[in-house]
Amino acid sequence: MVASIPRDDIARVVRAAFGPAARVRAVEPLVGDASSRRYLRVRLEGTGSATATVMVLAEGRFTGGDELGAGTPSAALPFVAMAHYLARHGLRVPTIYCDASRERGLVLLEDIGDTTLWTAAVGAPHTARERFGAAVDVLVALQAAGARDPDPACPAFARRFDAALARAEIEHFVDHGIETRHGIRLPASDRTAIVDALAPCLRPFASGPTNLSHRDYMAWNLHEHHGELVVIDFQDALIAPDAFDLAQLLTDRTTSTLLDAADVRALIDRFADRRAEAGLPIAPGFEERYERCVLQHALKVIGRFYLLEVVQGKPGYLAYLPAVYAVARRALGALPDCRRGAELVAPWVPELGAQA
Repeated sequence: MVASIPRDDIARVVRAAFGPAARVRAVEPLVGDASSRRYLRVRLEGTGSATATVMVLAEGRFTGGDELGAGTPSAALPFVAMAHYLARHGLRVPTIYCDASRERGLVLLEDIGDTTLWTAAVGAPHTARERFGAAVDVLVALQAAGARDPDPACPAFARRFDAALARAEIEHFVDHGIETRHGIRLPASDRTAIVDALAPCLRPFASGPTNLSHRDYMAWNLHEHHGELVVIDFQDALIAPDAFDLAQLLTDRTTSTLLDAADVRALIDRFADRRAEAGLPIAPGFEERYERCVLQHALKVIGRFYLLEVVQGKPGYLAYLPAVYAVARRALGALPDCRRGAELVAPWVPELGAQA
């Protein structure tokens, strides 16, 4: 059942943001993605803005997000705290007009339009490398901000994408990428054997360089608006391996249809150059950390997409899986210490087999 639109609460929040003369002329649902939140576009009268966006929080989601390990209690809504942090450090995020998250479960935001980086790049494939390059530059700016000015008041700095959390996401892959897919429950010993055999991909999460991480940094979470890249969906930000966000950006979903191997190589080099220019040269072993993060993320995404489509009934996600399987299969081939994991997974996920 479609949840009702809280029109009275929206009207109150609009008046709180823009004054008593502000009126809501129309409310239009926006197409959502994998989020538990809903987004609405409101058309306004009596304000300096013709439109705004309303984030409607899911019940019980004040402190948490949509990812595993995102329920750390905090004084402020993590999205709001992170938005203020990023804006203070020069990153472009939607302006918050009114934070009524605790009182009404609503946040009134700047309307940044509908043009994601993905949409823009698909419309002009010859510009994909440079558009993704701009996203690399924004990522380096985010990492540099986190390194230079960690803020203990911002929930992101109290969360760590450690080995336990990364392992839980591999277990999520088994839960849904295998068990939900086949409608079975594996014996506990088989589950443990699979996860243990894939555990080498967790090494960057156990030790090594870390930095502030968006945690869902991909082309669907960056909008092109008035010539700028606007970052969204950062409520699950935390401290993670230095390669993690870049691995997401360059390999998520069907990104391989826009970026070939030469593009990816150039963008990894651009990341290294921009980090060096920012006074944050990347530590040795980055290429290996990158591959391990690619595999960990791809496996998590396989499980997540089965959860979204089969369990939660959100259509369209399984259509991305051929591309995600290809990413995971390539990463497995690049990591000899994960070969046993590939062998154990292949009977259940033949797309990850060497001959797929």
